[in-house]
Order: sequence, then C-alpha cells, then structure tokens
Amino acid sequence: MNTEELEQALLRYVRTEFLFGDEDEELELTSPLLEWGILDSLRTALLMTHVREEYGVHISPAKISARNFRDIRTIAGLVLAESAAASHR
Repeated sequence: MNTEELEQALLRYVRTEFLFGDEDEELELTSPLLEWGILDSLRTALLMTHVREEYGVHISPAKISARNFRDIRTIAGLVLAESAAASHR
C-alpha cells in the first residue's frame, strides 16, 4: 500500500467510525484531529487497533503524541515509518 492509498483508507475509517460518515466531507487529510475533538484517548486506541489489525503495524505507546496524531497525513506517515522499521528488524 502506498502513501496515498493509506491516507485515503485512514480518512475513510475516521469518517466512518468517528464522524458517522462525514457526509459533507469536511474532514481532509490535514484537518487537525485533536483540535477538532475528533481524536481523544479512546478513539486513538481504536484507531491504533484498526491499524494493527488491518495493516499489521504496531504503534508503540511512546509514539502516541499530539505531534504524531495531528492529522491523517501525519498518522499515515507514522504507520508507514513503523512498518518500514519493523521490516528491518
């Protein structure tokens, strides 16, 4: 899966699971998830579970921060970086 595909897949997941479809499609790749109240601790845990189950990527709790979870694009970058790091271990 490339970066664009992952970004779109994560965008769809967040829209479906946390915004009940986001019919107006207000959420974009760079929308501030924490500032808009879309992500909180519970939803972050749900998102990380989805990433682990769907993509086989475990995100270390040490990587869960406002900086790494500020928007969909940043999260996708983290997932790809963690996936690449895991393949080199």
